[in-house]
Order: sequence, then C-alpha cells, then structure tokens
Amino acid sequence: MQSVLIANRGEIAVRVIRTCRDLGLRSVAIYSEADQGQMWTRLADQAVQVGGAPPHQSYLNIENILAAAKSAGVDAIHPGYGLLSESPEFAASVADAGLVFIGPSPDVISTMGDKVAARNAAMSSGVPVLPGSDGPVDDVKSAMDTAE
Repeated sequence: MQSVLIANRGEIAVRVIRTCRDLGLRSVAIYSEADQGQMWTRLADQAVQVGGAPPHQSYLNIENILAAAKSAGVDAIHPGYGLLSESPEFAASVADAGLVFIGPSPDVISTMGDKVAARNAAMSSGVPVLPGSDGPVDDVKSAMDTAE
C-alpha cells in the first residue's frame, strides 16, 4: 500500500494524514464545497472535492468518494470515525472497487451494529459480558424481570 484516501473531515482526517506521513504513505483528503481550504485539505498530499456542502452530497456519497479514490489512484480508503465508518455497504463498495478498506469487514460492521448479534458474538468468542437478556426485550415487564 502506498496511498490512502481519508473519507472523513476535520480532526480525524488530520490525524490520519499525519499517520500516513509517519508511515511514508501518500494521503488524499476529500472535502465538500463548504470545506475547501480547510486544514486537512492543506496537510494532505492531494485534496479532491467530492460534492456539495450537505454531507449526503459529499461525505456520505459513496459513489463520489469512490470516484475520487480512483481519480487519485489510491490503494486504500480509511473511513475515520462517524460518517461512513460504520457502513457495511461502504466497506463492501470499497472492496468491490478493488481497494483496501482500512477497518473491519462488512460482516463485522453489520454484526457490531446489532446489539444482540454483537453480544452473542462476544459470548461465543469467550469475551466476558455483563449479565443481561438473551435477546431483545419487548416490553417493560420483560425488562423488569431481566433486571431483577
């Protein structure tokens, strides 16, 4: 891997860009129309505008982010946190585009996004969990019974 597109903004983008620099990797920042010239766009080796000011037009627009990655010739995409970092669809789209997703697999993201599935996965892996219900609690009575 030689270059990373950071699919995020602000402080998290700055931290990933600095880490890329420390690792000798080329960094590519994305930005919306409203964020042109912001600190992370100046620190990165390259910056690419991905859409309008509303996040759904830019930072949440998977198609535009992948197009930016392809045009910048990156090997990988780092999602940062928030925005698309918890989207199994984004992780899968990155892999489908032939790029490395720096983060969990789509399956892991899906599992961890479902509290019951995440708890079951932790228990089946031998990770200690706090006592609680074995599944969703459907009503107040069930919640009270479980709490007792």
